[in-house]
Amino acid sequence: MPRTFPTWKHGHFPLSLHPAPSGLARKLLQGGAGSLLAQGLELALSLLVTLLLARLLGPSGYGVYAFVLAAVSLISLPVQLGLPPLIVRETARGHTCGDWPTVRGIWRWSHGVTLGLSLLGWLGGVVVLGFWVQDPVLRSTLLLGLVLVPLLALSSLRAAGLRGLGRVLLALLPEQVIRPGLMGVLLLLALIAWPHGVTPAGAMAVHLLAACVAFAVGGWLLYRSRPPHWTAHAPVYRPRAWLAAAWPMALTQGFGQINRHADVILLGLLAATVDVGVYRVAAQGAFLVSMGLTALNMVTAPYIIRLHAQGARHKLQKLARRTAQAALAFALLALAGYVVLGPWLLQTLFGPAFAAAYLPLLILACGQVVNAGFGSVGLLLTMTGHERQVSRVVGVAALVNVALNLALIPLLGTMGAALATSAGTVLWNVWLWFVVRERLGIRSAPV
Repeated sequence: MPRTFPTWKHGHFPLSLHPAPSGLARKLLQGGAGSLLAQGLELALSLLVTLLLARLLGPSGYGVYAFVLAAVSLISLPVQLGLPPLIVRETARGHTCGDWPTVRGIWRWSHGVTLGLSLLGWLGGVVVLGFWVQDPVLRSTLLLGLVLVPLLALSSLRAAGLRGLGRVLLALLPEQVIRPGLMGVLLLLALIAWPHGVTPAGAMAVHLLAACVAFAVGGWLLYRSRPPHWTAHAPVYRPRAWLAAAWPMALTQGFGQINRHADVILLGLLAATVDVGVYRVAAQGAFLVSMGLTALNMVTAPYIIRLHAQGARHKLQKLARRTAQAALAFALLALAGYVVLGPWLLQTLFGPAFAAAYLPLLILACGQVVNAGFGSVGLLLTMTGHERQVSRVVGVAALVNVALNLALIPLLGTMGAALATSAGTVLWNVWLWFVVRERLGIRSAPV
């Protein structure tokens, strides 16, 4: 009888883990399919939200909204301090060996740290708002956007705890289904009530309301997912060890978000807000191409930790290859769809004003195909204790990304932003592939 992954009984995961290849494939297929379903639902809801925002705000107003959302995402990074991936790793370890006191300790400690940093981030944002932002539309939108900072940071911690427990779908539900779903409903009502449009601040208020509801649901799900005897364990705190592990992850997350948002931020500073709105539509569409890899990464993180802890390099190699194969297949299908249907989709869904997003969309999509083809390189290193190497590589890629954006946006506009972002994506993927091969002895590619 083939052996498969053990199940959780009485809050304890056995230390012995001997999955047969068929069992590993089945677990990944089941978990990946569920995660992909949630990602697909998020994509559909996000596209609906983007469509409604584009209709309600127009390219210029949507550009203001997208600029503020990118700025808020960057502000929330130092607030999170790299804690979400650390929580996933430590929760998965505690889940495996039954070390619930440490898990309880890192959950409490991380929430306290994040609340304190959120206050500092909010105060810093208010100072910037008061001294440097003069445009009244931008000011009012930023003021509402700053309230999102603690909500986004704490929601990331709660999702990380659920992922570490293996509750991937529950981790995805609040932020990737409830928040965009509620936004879609509220924006649809706004489109009916105010067919001539709303302000960027009004759109941000809708986002804030949806985020509050998702935050409450996420807290309830985490509370319900605790083991039955959770309160019987006094929390154990290891702040020095956690901080030592968290800061490289914080740098990696920060550089990763710079890679993700530098194009939108610099377009907002160097080009017109209309360009930001058009480009944001292209970036949202390119997310579909990497959705397969994102969904699989949600599932594979705990398995990477367990297989590495056992020294099962052969099984880890197979896991990495299967992940890259599935992610690349999905990415190529998405790219082919954009090549054939991209112009029609953009003009039909968003209007003629957004037809200019087609070429940036294709460039960004090609970068995401490369990202999918190299597999879970960053996740493999982070979950096996090589987070400092990831931080260095992604940091260099972020600097290259920013430099290329500064050079190319004045010359090529949205095309230059797409080229710079894709170049940075290719750089860190190729580099990390070599690091994975050197440090882990694994080739994280489809072949």
